[in-house]
Amino acid sequence: MTLDRTAVATAPRRPLRTAAFRNQPPRYDPRSGAGARIQGGRFNPPNSFPVLYLCETRPCVVAELERQGARHVVGVDGLLPRVLYRYEFALDRVLDLTDPATCEHVGVTTRELTGDDLSRCREIGTQAHDSGDQAIRTPSATGVDNVLVVFPESLGASLLDLVPVEQWAGVEDLSAKP
Repeated sequence: MTLDRTAVATAPRRPLRTAAFRNQPPRYDPRSGAGARIQGGRFNPPNSFPVLYLCETRPCVVAELERQGARHVVGVDGLLPRVLYRYEFALDRVLDLTDPATCEHVGVTTRELTGDDLSRCREIGTQAHDSGDQAIRTPSATGVDNVLVVFPESLGASLLDLVPVEQWAGVEDLSAKP
């Protein structure tokens, strides 16, 4: 079922000042979102637009990496080493899908936002991107906390700070307390 385009366009947006976290291999630019542009992700189809997928907490980042590792033949060990980055944002235009009223307005359920069928999420992401949104806040598919789906092309001066906070060389580093 296709989303009503006017529902996404007219959904409430809110400002959000927050810190968020992301892990990635050390050789990639933590600001680009190019990997998600090429490969696609939950809220963007392959060969579309860049996206930074971030988590609101470190446990969410670990859960997302473990989920990714479970889906790859190499497992989590094969995805390491990684760098954990901390981002600080002052965003003006966020589609907050952790808010039940916003989800009702858009016509999407938490199950659709976290399930294996990505079609509804990709529609929402494409429409939010095309509407000039800076980010989407949504529950993580892992069930651990929330994810911030950031559109780098719309950020302007909204990215206030970006720092590497940890290096993960082995699986034991994932359970270490920062």
